[in-house]
Amino acid sequence: MGVRNPFRMDVDPVTNSVSWGDYGPDAGAPDPQRGPMGFVEWQTTAITKPINGGWPYCHGPNANYNEWDFATATPGAWFDCGAGAKNNSTWNTGLAQVPPATAPALYYGDNNTHQPWPELTDFSPSGGQGPMGGPVYHYDAANPSTTKFPAYWDKKAFFAEFSQDYLAVFDVQWPNGPVDHIQNFLPNAALETNGQPITDSPIDIEFGPDGSLYVLDYGDGFFRANPDAGLYRIDYSPGNKAPQAKISATPISSSSAPLKVDFDASDSVDPEGKALTYEWDFDGNGTFDATGATASYTYTELGKYTARLRVTDPEGRRGLTSTSISVGNVAPTVNITTPPNGAFFDWGQAVPFTVTTSDPEDGTATVCSRVSWTFGLGHDAHAHPLSQGTGCQFAIPTPADATQHGETENIFGVVVITYTDNGANGLPGATTTEQLVLNPKKQEAEWADLTQGVEIVGDSTASGLRKVTSFDAGDHLGWDPANLVGVTGVTARASGQGTLSLRWNSPTATPFGTIAVDSTGWSDTAATLSSKPTGTGRLFVTSTGGVVLDSLGFVGDGVADKTPPTVSATLSPATPNGANGWYTSNVTVTVNATDNGTVASRQRSTDGGATWVNANTALTLSADGTTTVLYRATDNGGNASQVGSVTVKIDKTQPTVAVSGATDGATVGNSGNLTWTATDATSGIDTVSATVDGTAVAADKALALWTLPLGSHTLVVKAKDQAGLERSTTVTFTTRTSLLTLTALTERLAREGLVTPAGEKELERRLQQAEKHVAAGRADAAISQLQGFADAAKSTSYVRDSAASAALQRDAAAVIASLR
Repeated sequence: MGVRNPFRMDVDPVTNSVSWGDYGPDAGAPDPQRGPMGFVEWQTTAITKPINGGWPYCHGPNANYNEWDFATATPGAWFDCGAGAKNNSTWNTGLAQVPPATAPALYYGDNNTHQPWPELTDFSPSGGQGPMGGPVYHYDAANPSTTKFPAYWDKKAFFAEFSQDYLAVFDVQWPNGPVDHIQNFLPNAALETNGQPITDSPIDIEFGPDGSLYVLDYGDGFFRANPDAGLYRIDYSPGNKAPQAKISATPISSSSAPLKVDFDASDSVDPEGKALTYEWDFDGNGTFDATGATASYTYTELGKYTARLRVTDPEGRRGLTSTSISVGNVAPTVNITTPPNGAFFDWGQAVPFTVTTSDPEDGTATVCSRVSWTFGLGHDAHAHPLSQGTGCQFAIPTPADATQHGETENIFGVVVITYTDNGANGLPGATTTEQLVLNPKKQEAEWADLTQGVEIVGDSTASGLRKVTSFDAGDHLGWDPANLVGVTGVTARASGQGTLSLRWNSPTATPFGTIAVDSTGWSDTAATLSSKPTGTGRLFVTSTGGVVLDSLGFVGDGVADKTPPTVSATLSPATPNGANGWYTSNVTVTVNATDNGTVASRQRSTDGGATWVNANTALTLSADGTTTVLYRATDNGGNASQVGSVTVKIDKTQPTVAVSGATDGATVGNSGNLTWTATDATSGIDTVSATVDGTAVAADKALALWTLPLGSHTLVVKAKDQAGLERSTTVTFTTRTSLLTLTALTERLAREGLVTPAGEKELERRLQQAEKHVAAGRADAAISQLQGFADAAKSTSYVRDSAASAALQRDAAAVIASLR
């Protein structure tokens, strides 16, 4: 228990030990209110002796952390490493008090002043902390292998440092320690001198049954098949060493056969510097086809070949290597159009990417679903993958809390983009990977990739708790890669008196910017870059002397996404399918957004912006009426578009027509009126028309029934609303008359002035007499009165209107006919 991130654990029954490397937190310096700096550790204990490694209460040299009140951000009591810390966490379901902490056999920090064994950070100038536990070697004299390590290495622990690129060996008092001696195993400087492969980010080491040490190197790069990654075998080889074979081949691929390839082995080296002989197997069939440091071969058939080189020194020691030749399919070219490598950004911002590809066989049509990307938080020589995706155009959001990795830690953004082509001529798809580094706009001086002549010392007042001193004329700091696109100025946090110069690609190049520092304490001094270099290169900072540098701040947007999305709305149907801008069907509203990066959300509102909802799916408007849809979009950089709007008018309901004065199939007296009205609740009425028995009548006036012949009639009323919807209503009815109806008609005509007062008196007298006769059963007398009525209706003294006169006569005749 009590380990944080144990890596490469080794169980060794011979020494009865369990050993491992353990990674610590990212604190670059101790905090008097929180605890020690972030050490890393190597620990060993007996297989039968469980221990508490201390974490998260104690760390490194059993330095203790303290309780912390997160609500008030105040420190509490320190944990007791010697007696065992008390675990009073709300979430604790185990021991209330853990066992005493056991200090590690080894621990180290960022430089040789942080630990008892300075070698652990002096073996390599690379910096960083990446402990990898390794195996214990056991010498076996009976092992017939000629490459086995000698007895000197027996029972020594082997150790790998991922970040600092070295291997080390520990003399240990097994099984519980301590460590008595440390040595650098095969230093890279010696390997380079001997022309042998260097140790490059070792991630695992193991001894084989042959007694040789096998080293798995991750290489330089992130989330990809790094070109310098490899599995290496280290043999014990006293005296003459095997040569190292190296191949250069041009070209290595073509779209068609034949393909002539020129091979060159002149970079092969012999540790003793002796002349080598060279043998070539061009097709990988096991037969060597040519000799010499250079050779050419023509591949006449399509296919994927492995060309092998064997080099031999005068004593017969050999080295082998190989390379792939593709005849029929050339790997694609991946172009990261934006951003450029080495550009600057702020944590928490999104960075837009545009990727294109080209391929001799596939052309320039990129299958964007096969463009895959991974974004990682770079930290020294490794990276933590954070997000991934696919696409040709996207924006990667960077974590706002990245700096919590540690204010003293060298962190940056890493993006790896991979694309695989379609394959061709029976050959499988070929893959190309490109890597890009993004620099935070705040750069601690001690994070420089390249340093010359300066010293890095601790300072609790420095922003990264360290500073660069001894920055004299002729010294320099360098950042590689760097690209100043979007950078308008640089601010130096520095003290002292002197001038800092910004130079491009060389520490002796002409400065393109200068910063004059004149301060007894830390101060920020800015320089505006009116003229700056373009493209990606190396940024150097030099000094006239007298300047202590804390950090550099790069001013401007850099490559952060500052462009809001473009947003629009499309309707379906695209245009109104009714009249006057009205829709007569459901309408779907789709909010569309494009961005130079990645659209994070599309939103819409139908209540004037009071509430907004997700618009990733289309909105269907179905209710009659007028709706205004507001819409907007944001990208994953937090940029918001302007609010757009679209107004949709829907009327799916036909107008209504109401007829009064007659109902369908009814028989009605002809003394009244026939009327109709048309209404539409949404778009309103546009036009109304009417016909009676096929003849048009005025649609806006009541129709007097007496104007129609007695008998059956058909009324057709048609109404159309503003949306173009129509309603047709038909009423079939019959008009009739009677003594009562004729009386009512006479009164109506009198009211309307068509019958004179004298005529009304005379006509009603006749009708009243006729009613009495009918009531008494005297039909002939009633008929006589009605005939008198008809004769009176002929008189213009009584009836002024000829149509009314004719109608009264007609109706009198109809009543007479009914009495006979």
